[in-house]
Amino acid sequence: MAWSPAYIALAAVYFAGLMLVGILSARHRGDSNQYLNATSALPLWVCAAACIAANCGSLDLFAMMALGAQYGMLACHFYWIGAIPALLAVAFWLLPAYKRSRNPTILDFIARHYGSATRSTVALCMAAMMLLIAGVGLCAVAQIAATFLGWTFLRGVLAAAAIVLFYTWMGGFRATVYTELIHFALVLVAVIPLLFLVARQLGGFGKMIASIPANRVHAWQGVPFFAPHAVMDRFGLVFGLGLVLGFGYWGTDFVQLQRALAVRRQEDAPFIPLSIGFAKIVFAVLIAITGVAAPLVLSQARLRRNWNATLPALMLHYYGSFWLVFGFMGLAASLISTFSNNVAGFTSAWVQGIYQEWIRPDASDQHYIRISRLTNAAAVLVSVGAAFFALGFQSLMEYIQLVLSAFNAPLFALVALTAIAPRRAAKGGGSGFLIGLACAVALQILALTHVLRYGSQMAANFYAAIFGFCAAFAATLWIGWSRSMADGGAAWRPAGDEQRAAIGGTALATGVVLAALLIFFNAIFW
Repeated sequence: MAWSPAYIALAAVYFAGLMLVGILSARHRGDSNQYLNATSALPLWVCAAACIAANCGSLDLFAMMALGAQYGMLACHFYWIGAIPALLAVAFWLLPAYKRSRNPTILDFIARHYGSATRSTVALCMAAMMLLIAGVGLCAVAQIAATFLGWTFLRGVLAAAAIVLFYTWMGGFRATVYTELIHFALVLVAVIPLLFLVARQLGGFGKMIASIPANRVHAWQGVPFFAPHAVMDRFGLVFGLGLVLGFGYWGTDFVQLQRALAVRRQEDAPFIPLSIGFAKIVFAVLIAITGVAAPLVLSQARLRRNWNATLPALMLHYYGSFWLVFGFMGLAASLISTFSNNVAGFTSAWVQGIYQEWIRPDASDQHYIRISRLTNAAAVLVSVGAAFFALGFQSLMEYIQLVLSAFNAPLFALVALTAIAPRRAAKGGGSGFLIGLACAVALQILALTHVLRYGSQMAANFYAAIFGFCAAFAATLWIGWSRSMADGGAAWRPAGDEQRAAIGGTALATGVVLAALLIFFNAIFW
């Protein structure tokens, strides 16, 4: 792609804007928690827009289009079955619980129910998970730079790392949130026209849908109920993706909960996950269907070599040089946003879950802010290595789900037990989590080495999540019960149980509408 002086100036203005956000965010003084999480400090619209931007306008956009080209309309279930039921549970159960108990992060929620030792174990594993996923975002940025600019992979990685390091160092979490809004606007400008351009080339939306093979349009057609050797099966989709991975991601994801817990008014908290649910409905149609139709206008042989090339290839196919500049900046922005989200999440998990808890519990806030900035820098450097590791996977979404199946599935088991058997399970939290993690990792290793054979890596991810969740759930319950019996029947009692707040009528009606839309779209693409 040729860059004229005008295009270079446009890109310079954009990146200068990112730097300015970091500088302005640094002017908001506060304690270390405000630097790391901005808890209860931001208006509703900013938190909602940032959550949508972080998920729909970030790495998901790049990976979802590749997933649509690879799997057809089954890709939509990563936004529908894999998100909306869990978002409804988060809105009306988990977020109110977090807000009532005044837990600024999920780590504090885990500490309240399972103790500080379990909190530190979970924090260490979550930090490792976020670094692995941060490497995915950095890897994707470098691939985009190679496609559009002809840069080497290393050059793209280092350029993106330098940008994120500056504004997260300066402004912390607040800077990450506000830069997401800039990224999201560019993403919409860059990507939404592709659906209309593909449809126009194929003779309109009706002809486009008619041109796609039926088994790629109707998401459930030809999908067996229980068949691990198939590409996907209904048991894996519903229980692996919908229950374990979906609820595990949305109910425990550090990055998303940071934004939801940053809303100023407690009664507004449910609207954050509900707004993401509506965005998931819209973006599944805009992004996944574009990917499903991509093999009709691009070389299928080229796409099969690298599904991640679907979105860049469509942009190069349709856009002229001027629009390509917006396309490149939009993609780079969205992927840099994902990278910075996980860097910020890693910093919060490490400083509040490990450093402040075990290494320096009585230091000043200024000391924690200084350590947070140093941790930011270390996370960026480690993510460079993680980016080279992620480069070895053909599909970034499959890699992301692999990571989540190992870490989030056993963590969700702990969260679920706080509702089902909080006092019987509490003493087994740390051990149960590690057993579930070990079981999920072991299954993934057996699948990657072809000792166990699944129809696809995604199917292996679903079953690893189910296995890890069940192992963590059973082990936590058994160990907690056994330790309670050894202590003479004494059970852990979480301090400060609060009365449940009433759910607002507007939020409840919004949730009903969202559930109805989920059923409607599944019926259309059944």
